[in-house]
Amino acid sequence: MKKNKNVFFILIFILVMIGIIGGIIYSFKNRRTYSLHLPQLEKLESISLTQEGKETAVVSDIEEMQKIVDTLKGTKRITKKESFQDSPINVLNEIKVDFNVLDNENFTLFVYSKNNKYFIEQPYNGIYRVSNDVYNAIEKYVRYRDNT
Repeated sequence: MKKNKNVFFILIFILVMIGIIGGIIYSFKNRRTYSLHLPQLEKLESISLTQEGKETAVVSDIEEMQKIVDTLKGTKRITKKESFQDSPINVLNEIKVDFNVLDNENFTLFVYSKNNKYFIEQPYNGIYRVSNDVYNAIEKYVRYRDNT
């Protein structure tokens, strides 16, 4: 009788574990992922970079625009963090990056720091963690414009 009881508890334990593992796999499998959407370089007219308290920098040189686009899409960022606002909240050193496209389709994203970490946020798309180097590469355009 005791042997049947042990087998029953082992079977129940195995079924519970299968259910827990299945639930974990299901929840991760169905989470949406987001990719950074950037315009094609051929369609770009200019890129405007705005940081609070500084003059807006407008980049229209094709080589400089290429550097900015390459910096932003460099590592094929993918995230599971959504963006629900038009702009980030409770962040520091926010830089608004507007891609002005020839066919009047504009792309906007924000590069900022929060809690000593750096992010790119594309409104209603995703929030992407980036390195300090990426932030500094974008900020240099605003600093350069502010110093001239």
